[in-house]
Amino acid sequence: MSTAVLLFLARALLLLFLYLFLYLVVQALRQDLHTATRNAARETRAEGRATPQSAGPLGPGISALQLQLIDAGQAPLLPGQRYSLRDPLLIGRSARNDITLEDDWVSAEHLRLRRLHGAWLAEDLGSTNGTRLNGRPLKGAARVRAGDVLDLGRVKFKLVEQG
Repeated sequence: MSTAVLLFLARALLLLFLYLFLYLVVQALRQDLHTATRNAARETRAEGRATPQSAGPLGPGISALQLQLIDAGQAPLLPGQRYSLRDPLLIGRSARNDITLEDDWVSAEHLRLRRLHGAWLAEDLGSTNGTRLNGRPLKGAARVRAGDVLDLGRVKFKLVEQG
């Protein structure tokens, strides 16, 4: 074999190794980014944004009512968990919400619970799949009380008295 052929093969092999190296670097970066995103979501929930509220003394903006999870749908939550109501309380898929639901049928900003003149109101925030209150579509804001059931996509909550 001539020197030119050997030089060409060496260059081709070097180029192949370079592309392999770049591919492995990109794969490692993608994996690290995915892991960091997942860990950030866990840390947000660990700070109390999407974890159940413990029953305790009532503070400002906290009611004696709680949301009890009846059906978690696809969300990695346990039925029976309770969340204290705060004014306002935002529920949706985004990590910015007070309760984050990882369910494909839940919108990023799905529902807001707020107090008005001593009563609690549930308000659908223009969600794609809608919210149901006691089996009926929720249009605008409606008063809610203990015993009412809210369906957000495949996730179901029941309003219960604290305790």
